[in-house]
Amino acid sequence: MSRGLSTTADVLVFLVLVSAAAATLALPTGSAPSADADAAATIVERTTADVDYRLVAPDDDRFPSSVGFERRTSGRLAALLAQSAVRNTTIDGRQLTRVSDAYERQVAAAVSNATGPRTQMVARWQPFDGSAVSGRAVAGPTPPADAVVASQLRTVRAGGEPQARAQRAAEASGYAGVAAVAAALTVERLWPATGMRSALAADYPTDRLAAVRYEAAGRRLDLSVDAPLDARNVTELNARLHAALQRRYERRLRTRFDSPAAAARAIRPGVRLVVRRWSV
Repeated sequence: MSRGLSTTADVLVFLVLVSAAAATLALPTGSAPSADADAAATIVERTTADVDYRLVAPDDDRFPSSVGFERRTSGRLAALLAQSAVRNTTIDGRQLTRVSDAYERQVAAAVSNATGPRTQMVARWQPFDGSAVSGRAVAGPTPPADAVVASQLRTVRAGGEPQARAQRAAEASGYAGVAAVAAALTVERLWPATGMRSALAADYPTDRLAAVRYEAAGRRLDLSVDAPLDARNVTELNARLHAALQRRYERRLRTRFDSPAAAARAIRPGVRLVVRRWSV
């Protein structure tokens, strides 16, 4: 499966609330869990949910009213859960923003509604294995300790060939080159330039929510982000975020991997989706 993560302005600020009205699809109850795990993975890959959502404002005096917070979109459940993992990004264990908390709960409910009570799906995004920048989303309960559990691993890809890019960068520039690729992937996921320009140029509240996301990045990465933020500043802002992430990533890659080539192989092409299904 290969549906990329959306780069619309709403996705860029990670503020979607998915409707719980996704279709209910029952899995067979008496079949082998391995077959059911595959069936559950197929369901979330193929099922499209209508999405109604409300942007969630931070506790900030820049958000005096709730006018314009309602939105609607649609997407496949697997892509929505992958987006939930990215929206739940943490840096050094601290969440970037909390504006997507309700989105994550609603997506989890929609996925569980489609796959049944004996299924857990865990989506995890990292620019590379072991990165301190990562995101995770979970739908469904933890399997009982005595259950017979089968699993499936899928990837929601975001387009391009980042591992090939990283391999070329490793040959040309060593760890620094791989770190630059990982930093570019991160910026593309969290602050895509086209979408952030559109968001900052949009009407209230989208413009202010986009500014909040940049400000949060500045706090997490020890960067000064001057207000007011403007769509014309996105290129410069993203370049500064890229440079800060590249420095951080290069240090981590050097300590974690024996060679630049090994570091390049650790670059992740998308969001991993682990599907677990069990029998009682």
